[in-house]
Amino acid sequence: MKRRRVFRVAVAYGVVAWIVIQIADIVFPALHLPEWTTTLVVVLTLLGFPLALVLAWAYDITPEGVRRTGPSDPTAAPEEQEDAPRLTQVRPREAETSSRSPSAGHREMSEGNRRTRLIVLPFQMLRPDTETDFLGFSLPDAITASLSGLQSLVVRSSLAALRFAGERSDLGALAAEAEVDMVLTGTLLRMGERLRVCAQLTAVHDGTLLWSQTSDVSLGDLFQLQDQLTHRIVESLKLPLTARERQILRHDVPANARAYEFYLRANQVAYQVSSWSTARDLYLQSVEEDPHYAPAWARLGRCYRLIAKWAVREDEYRANLQAAEAAFQRALTINPELPISHNLYAQLEVEIGRAEDALVRLLTRARANGGDPQLFAGLVHVCRFCGLLEASLAAHEQARQLDPAVTTSVAHTFYMAGDYQRVFDETFGDIGYIAPLALVALGRDEEAIRLLREAEASSGDDRVRQYLASLRAMLEGDREQSLAAYEHATADLRDPEALHYQVRQLTNLGEAERAIAGFRRVVEMGFACFPFFARDSWLDPLRGRPDFREIMRKAEARHQRAAQAFREAGGEFVLGVRVPVTSSTLPAERGTSKTA
Repeated sequence: MKRRRVFRVAVAYGVVAWIVIQIADIVFPALHLPEWTTTLVVVLTLLGFPLALVLAWAYDITPEGVRRTGPSDPTAAPEEQEDAPRLTQVRPREAETSSRSPSAGHREMSEGNRRTRLIVLPFQMLRPDTETDFLGFSLPDAITASLSGLQSLVVRSSLAALRFAGERSDLGALAAEAEVDMVLTGTLLRMGERLRVCAQLTAVHDGTLLWSQTSDVSLGDLFQLQDQLTHRIVESLKLPLTARERQILRHDVPANARAYEFYLRANQVAYQVSSWSTARDLYLQSVEEDPHYAPAWARLGRCYRLIAKWAVREDEYRANLQAAEAAFQRALTINPELPISHNLYAQLEVEIGRAEDALVRLLTRARANGGDPQLFAGLVHVCRFCGLLEASLAAHEQARQLDPAVTTSVAHTFYMAGDYQRVFDETFGDIGYIAPLALVALGRDEEAIRLLREAEASSGDDRVRQYLASLRAMLEGDREQSLAAYEHATADLRDPEALHYQVRQLTNLGEAERAIAGFRRVVEMGFACFPFFARDSWLDPLRGRPDFREIMRKAEARHQRAAQAFREAGGEFVLGVRVPVTSSTLPAERGTSKTA
């Protein structure tokens, strides 16, 4: 009632009605109008009162005109509903395992309430300097990370901003391609032990300069500079901040300049595969200088996770995995609200078989901050692991609404949902496997073989080449080469989704026993896309086997637990999809339960 302004309208209507009746009582007799006209005015004002309340409940008046009031989150606390962006209804979408909820739409903003979209471009070094060149990327990256937790602002990722480095002259092209409203640009110039920074915030649609700031700071005051620029952006854009968001902006302050310098230096190289160990060592130096700096712990956890994922030896894998878990826990203990900690930790949870925990974590963060496209990109992956394909597609749509350039893994969701044609539009970042697989599903084997050969030739990673060769050789009818490539590609492979694709191929090669063993490992590692398993024709040769049905029951049980967790965490509200409660669809063996 309060959110829809019904009480306010009722009071206003009463005041206006009283004034109208008083005017009629004075003016009508002077005009010699019949007495019944005054009575008519009273009756009409009384009849209009309930109509005004109904309209106040259903509609809002915005700068763009009258808009239907969006639904509120039925499970949110009152203060959360006040802070939540207004929702609009979306058209229901057909799906096999779930359906759109007409009462819980996407977090689409009306034009009058649309979030401001900002991109922070890498700063230009006016004079090359080996000791400070890292700031060209790392300082804007730190500003981007600081602003990413604000609900009223959508910030393009630092990796997206890298594509536009040096393109400051053509704001129109930047606005069209990056789909942003504001751009922060800057230059850096070292002068001895000081740094001159000139930053500008510009509206890209008309080139209006909102502000320009030149700062002359010592190299030991880099965090104060970042903090100053962050707060000036917030103030100049008049962003409405909740108490929680104000706390986020004030929370993570490094104890000293050395800690922050190591952190920024690590950020510069952390996205380069060959430099993960270098970044790890720099983050370690940062947390040694300041053991209470949560962002450094979170990014250190990411480095450990990536090093563990591609470790060759089992002991190396275990050691880095434990270090990653410890780093993330330390970051969340220091600052439970740090968005980057939750986003990065969810990736680790998925990889170690805790996809349900990751699902709840990301949905909880989405309820608190619906403006982070990377968060929804993570949900694309997590929901698919849990078999929530419609939710995965909805998360992709929401991520793209927030950032049209964001990369997600939705191509795999499209494939598993049977929408093979749309796979080809979303293959950026893939190793070259999913598009040929979609071609096979469409009966275009020759095209698939050609694409696989091209991908093999262009790949610099031997495991990737063998992964592709296993499918290509199977399509060409070379059973021995396909099996040999499979052995090489899956040795110590710790990604259950990637392993699942290879296991499917074994059924076409007549390797049922190995396929069963591999499929059991896939489910045990946490990949439980049960709806896809249930209709995947590649698995048909295994369906009559009791051991396969046992594995399927375990996958279904995981899927159903995840669906229940999705509902309880408010996923239907966050993503606008309804996940129905279902019973087991598998026949039980005598003496066994339908679920594991």
